[in-house]
Amino acid sequence: MRKSIVFIAFAIFAFIAFVFLSYMDQMFLGIILAAIIILWPTAFWLISNIAERNIFKPKEESKKLKQDIIDGEESKTDKKEEFVAPEKKDANVDKAREELEKLKRASEVLEDEKTEGVLSEDAYNELKKQNKEAIEKLELEIAKASGEIKERMIYCRKGKHYISERDCIPSKVPGYVICQEHNEEIRVG
Repeated sequence: MRKSIVFIAFAIFAFIAFVFLSYMDQMFLGIILAAIIILWPTAFWLISNIAERNIFKPKEESKKLKQDIIDGEESKTDKKEEFVAPEKKDANVDKAREELEKLKRASEVLEDEKTEGVLSEDAYNELKKQNKEAIEKLELEIAKASGEIKERMIYCRKGKHYISERDCIPSKVPGYVICQEHNEEIRVG
């Protein structure tokens, strides 16, 4: 709809230019100007359509090719096979490992940016500290999920709740930790 309005507007403008130049006894110049005014948007429209079709065709063909490959593999496999969905725990561990890899790559980028002088020393130290904390937290989550570490929970009498040992502050007294929320010293073990 918009394209037709644009073409009609250009045609009207070309006709006005032709009539005006014909009135000034410049009919040849009017024909050339009118042709340019009409051909310019037409050429632009044709070029954009051709470019649009060529750009999107390879993607469609690659999708069809991928679908053919998938269909071909499915026909080879036995239809009676049942696929077992991975446990949710394994999916969470995989996500955590992917995040861990991203964070490690980000820390490498930080090193590069520091050596290039993009980051100041203060910004670098702050970002590295945040990145290190996130990496440690993810590594701990992965270890817990995979069963390597079991988190110890201790009971805070003052708050009447259980809290993980790692969330507590170490006490000066060996074998005790301090609950941050209630400032209560708790015996470990």
